[in-house]
Amino acid sequence: MKIEQSELKDLKAVVTLTIEPADYQEEVNKQLKEVRHKAQMPGFRPGMVPAGLVKKMYGKGILADVLNKLVGENLNKHIEDNKLQILGEPLPNDAETKNIDLDHEDTFTFAFDIAVAPEFDAKLNGKNKLPEYTIQVTDEMIDKQVEAYTNRFGEYIPEDKEKGTKAEVKPCKVDAELFAKVYGKEAPKNEKEFRARVKEDIERSLAEESKYRFGVDAKAAVLKKMENIAFPEDFLKRWVLATNEKMTQEELDKDFPKMIEELKWHLAKDQYMKEYKIDVQKEEVEAFAKRVAKMQFMQYGLMNVEEDMLTNYAQEMLKQDNQLRNIVERVAEDKVFEVIKGIAKIEPKTISHEDFDKLFK
Repeated sequence: MKIEQSELKDLKAVVTLTIEPADYQEEVNKQLKEVRHKAQMPGFRPGMVPAGLVKKMYGKGILADVLNKLVGENLNKHIEDNKLQILGEPLPNDAETKNIDLDHEDTFTFAFDIAVAPEFDAKLNGKNKLPEYTIQVTDEMIDKQVEAYTNRFGEYIPEDKEKGTKAEVKPCKVDAELFAKVYGKEAPKNEKEFRARVKEDIERSLAEESKYRFGVDAKAAVLKKMENIAFPEDFLKRWVLATNEKMTQEELDKDFPKMIEELKWHLAKDQYMKEYKIDVQKEEVEAFAKRVAKMQFMQYGLMNVEEDMLTNYAQEMLKQDNQLRNIVERVAEDKVFEVIKGIAKIEPKTISHEDFDKLFK
């Protein structure tokens, strides 16, 4: 098989594959023989259908399948062997591909357009300043959370039409019974300890918010370094439309700037992972899934979910392909942000929750 690649121009090139009989005939004959052994036709004993008839009926389809497989495998091998960081996927080049005539030709040429990622350096350093926020926990925040618990575990009073009263919840008392409902077996012994535990829970929740904000700022700083990088936009638009049949040109034009930003971040993240030898372990994915599960339970006021239940919930989550990919992506991002935290200049800042919320507006 002959494989040629044109010179890269504007990050694009054409890869041409020429396939001759020596590349495919043995596999085609093997498959024809297998079909003949299994074929059943009126007038012939099983496995005794004439080879010529089998070839006439199935030969073209088998040849097409073998050619498609050869093209895919060798195109991918060419990309891997030449360490090409391609963007999207190769697209058929109709102008360079000769008409395929399976009936009268035995040598076939296939051409594909490819696009490669531009050269860039997205790594931050000590000159890049990034804020790391500590969000203050106030007594008011603790009071609101305690009030939320007393309402959640309060007494339900049904509607009384005769008296003209509406259904409501009568808050429960802040006592040992409430402590046990919120924290289970390891419940605080008194209100002071209860408020301290509530404060710790709020601090953990706010720490996650702060961590998320650091990621937002770190990502923005990385993308700032990549703002002048050019991409083969015509190829990328063609690829997006080819792989999203329902997308219109108008939708593409509207969403394309955001797609380019996401592509930049994807490439930058890959660069960090290769440069700093970051990988994602199965145990890390499972641990992250359990944290997600725990936070979901906490949103419903379930603070003391058994470890077995968290594990089972997380495992069910990871059985869903979309969830699994998302969590692997989140773990990888978190590890990249940890690397960035170690190489950029971090500026600790204490901030109120109100002012912190304003950062997102």
